[in-house]
Amino acid sequence: MSVSADEFAIHFGGSRVRFSSAHADLLAALGTHFRHCLDGAGSISSSYIITTFDESHFDVSLDGGDLFSQLTREQVLFHLMQDTIPRLNGSASLGPVIHAAALTHLDRGLILCGESGCGKSTLTAWLAAHGYHYLTDEVICLEDGFVSGLPRSIVLKRGSAFVWQRWLGNLPDDGCLQFADGTTWIDPSLFGAEVCQRVAPRVLVFPRYVPETGLRVEPLKPADALFRLLHGLVNARNFADGGLAAASRLAKQVRAWQITYSDLESVTTWLGQTLAD
Repeated sequence: MSVSADEFAIHFGGSRVRFSSAHADLLAALGTHFRHCLDGAGSISSSYIITTFDESHFDVSLDGGDLFSQLTREQVLFHLMQDTIPRLNGSASLGPVIHAAALTHLDRGLILCGESGCGKSTLTAWLAAHGYHYLTDEVICLEDGFVSGLPRSIVLKRGSAFVWQRWLGNLPDDGCLQFADGTTWIDPSLFGAEVCQRVAPRVLVFPRYVPETGLRVEPLKPADALFRLLHGLVNARNFADGGLAAASRLAKQVRAWQITYSDLESVTTWLGQTLAD
């Protein structure tokens, strides 16, 4: 699918969000970073309309009501990325949604679960550059023993710039967008990663980046993994059991670990060996 001149929709978990604007350049920039999740099945849960009068400031309405006003181009892109994902999560109906990254290697699914700041997006980008296929760096949906992801661009903060500098050198003009605070959006395909729609999960990791520490690996029992998964569940209200059955199935389906690390090479080696086992 491609972005039309005036609107496009993205999908995740059975929900869809639509963006409309007469400003083709801004819509194309937004579409670039959602290009792997365009259209798809599901009803439209939210509709954004972006308008501008002077080409430098933008207003955004949501479902007919004012949402943002007088934003710069950079601000409107940043805020739409931040605002869209919770709305997709909240209306997702195909299965429970968990705050996690997901990749696949050797046809085996890897889930990296944790809150913002644990280092999962940095690790996701690093693994994508090492030949892992990409599903998401943000949220996963549990569907009948499989995991699907929201394959937006990978979002790297200023402290993770060394990843794209290592693999890309300079930021390409197409597929990358850098903000004033140093945050960078990068199309995963620029790292050479193939984008996948869903995968059977085999390994679940709760990573924690701690500077200047060696790799520490702690296996988790299914009950411990389930407890941690439930902390990352974001649409529990959509299911009669709060998503417990699907999360419990995932915890029993995978081997789970908590890892603490500072060196990306060592954790990449360990993950490769674990997935190959």
